[in-house]
Amino acid sequence: MYNHEEKGNHRVKQVFNRLNVLLVLVFLIFALVIFRLSYVQIVKGEQYSQEATAKSDIRIPIPALRGNIYDRFGNLIVHSSGSFTAIFEHKDYMTKEYYLELVTKLEKVLKGTTKEDLLKKMDVGYELKNGKLERVPRQTSKFLERDLKHDLSQQEIAYLAEHRSELGGITVATKPIRKYDPKQVAVQAIGYVRPFNVAVSDSSKIKFYMDQKDFYLPTQTVGFDGIERSYEKDLRGENGYRVYQVAANQTILQEISEMPPKQGNNLYLTIDERVQLETRDFIKNFLPKLRATGKNASNAKNAYAVAMEVKTGKIVAMVSYPEYDPTIWTNGPDKNTYYANMYSITNGTIREATHDVRPKTGKDAEKEAQKHPGSIVPTGSAIKPATVLLGLSEGLITPYDYWPDPGVYVYGRSDKVRNDSGHNYGMLTPQIALQKSSNTYMARIGEAFSKKYHKKSAAILQNYLHSFGLGTSTGVDLPGENTGNEDYINMNKEYGSLAAMVQASFGQQERYTAMQLAQYVATVANKGARMKPQLVDRVVDKNNKVVRPYKPEILSTLKEPDLYWRTVQQGMGLVTSPGGTASGIFSGFPYKVAAKTGTSQQDIYIEADKYIDKKTGKEKSHWKKYNAVNNGVFISFAPLDNPKLAVAVIVPEGGYGASSAGAIARAVYDSYDKHIGLGADKPYAPATPAQQTAGPKTH
Repeated sequence: MYNHEEKGNHRVKQVFNRLNVLLVLVFLIFALVIFRLSYVQIVKGEQYSQEATAKSDIRIPIPALRGNIYDRFGNLIVHSSGSFTAIFEHKDYMTKEYYLELVTKLEKVLKGTTKEDLLKKMDVGYELKNGKLERVPRQTSKFLERDLKHDLSQQEIAYLAEHRSELGGITVATKPIRKYDPKQVAVQAIGYVRPFNVAVSDSSKIKFYMDQKDFYLPTQTVGFDGIERSYEKDLRGENGYRVYQVAANQTILQEISEMPPKQGNNLYLTIDERVQLETRDFIKNFLPKLRATGKNASNAKNAYAVAMEVKTGKIVAMVSYPEYDPTIWTNGPDKNTYYANMYSITNGTIREATHDVRPKTGKDAEKEAQKHPGSIVPTGSAIKPATVLLGLSEGLITPYDYWPDPGVYVYGRSDKVRNDSGHNYGMLTPQIALQKSSNTYMARIGEAFSKKYHKKSAAILQNYLHSFGLGTSTGVDLPGENTGNEDYINMNKEYGSLAAMVQASFGQQERYTAMQLAQYVATVANKGARMKPQLVDRVVDKNNKVVRPYKPEILSTLKEPDLYWRTVQQGMGLVTSPGGTASGIFSGFPYKVAAKTGTSQQDIYIEADKYIDKKTGKEKSHWKKYNAVNNGVFISFAPLDNPKLAVAVIVPEGGYGASSAGAIARAVYDSYDKHIGLGADKPYAPATPAQQTAGPKTH
């Protein structure tokens, strides 16, 4: 008989058994999952976390090609060109022992390099000090390539190719570097470039670049001085980038995308290459002759000249001599190269440049430099046109003034001022006083000015001279301009206004740069309109489309009656006429030149010994007078009746201003008239349209 109840119980039992098995299986599966998760999270958590984040995207900048620099007519001065470059790339197998072995080999292959320098450029976290490797922080990410040397020779390229297996991590690639005209056109005005990491290093810390750290690659070249620095934003272009997928060890897996860089803009300067080079070459040949034959000029080794167009402020020539080859910065000069060029690097037309003491070096050079003036010297008689205009403006003299020269001017209790060589020039007018360069006439104006304003004299004189650009910024678009030295301010405090104003009246209490003197004499030529010195005529893109033009800019205007300006200009015109202090210099010149010579006397003090100040505990120095020198200074403009060009020249220790600085000024006018024209402009088209548009290209 079929038992339904027993059959039902059996089925229920089977279901329960199956459920139990299922529950056990589920439990085991969950246990296994939990165990695995625990293993993954606890035991292998760190490893898998790294692996989970191993793949990431990274953006690598591509430096933009830097813009070109041309002269005013399109002659190429600076461009970026392809250069065979030795490059280092980090590999995972590399150890500190490998680094040392690698740089030891490379030092023998790459001429002019050292192990220490190569290791710094490789930036691998080690530096070689006293023959030992020391740990240092990396400056950049290790996956970025490093440039070790540009402009490789054929022998260097061949060796690196043949020994590729022995020099793991070293490759050769073509990279853009800055190329400067071998004729060395206005090298200090143009400036130079250095790697970005140098610009932000502890020794430099250029604020502009400190604020731009996210914009540049560490090894990307940036403007460090001159036009290269002032117009960095225009020249640098816009960096592009490539996006890569990289592993945790920073190995590149694949390229994802690319944004090409935008080339920098090109600059057309106001400088005329022909006038610039001919002026430089004249100075180079002239100074040895001056040292050999000039009176009080045996140490004349430096010269500074600025030629500015009167109506526009455009700088046609800007010579700071001696010059140097700016390609020394391409690979970064070693100490010997730097010291061999250090007396030529500073632009002495806008800031203090040291006397060229070569071939002395080291401590001997430092001591010798103390014995000579730098590029900023007392103006001497070049200040006298401003003094005469001051006298006219203040009513201290009149345009029709007649005054008998006493030969010796006595002021104060018994202080005396004499003319050069003790001359007595007889009856003086303002014009003749400028022609003969009378110190006594100027002292008379200085004393009268002091009596009129007393303690306020120095401040009023300062404001007045600033209106010419003397003692203040000229506005020139170059970094690091020096505003000169207004020594009469301190003299006014220490010795009173009378002594300060008398000494300042004939140029012994103010020291200015050649650029300031050029702006000053151009202001006289412009009858009070002070033009901003202009070095860049226009900024254009790679297709030669004008991005930004530059127009003449009047910084300030000194308003005086036209009669006063004519009086001063007439006196300056007499300087180059028979009987004037520069009559011989411009003999035979087809245009009338207005000028003022200056022979500034300067006492030179050197360090006698050192001592400890009892109050402060600091080391100080005693100084003693070593020598008295004569500096040559010359300011001018031409033509007198329709001024077009102003020229200022300084020759430290050049002796008489006419025979030293004046001779250089004549050479500038000769070159300018030959190539551009002091009358109507002469046509000139030296560069082909292709050269003007694009210039050399980098592949």
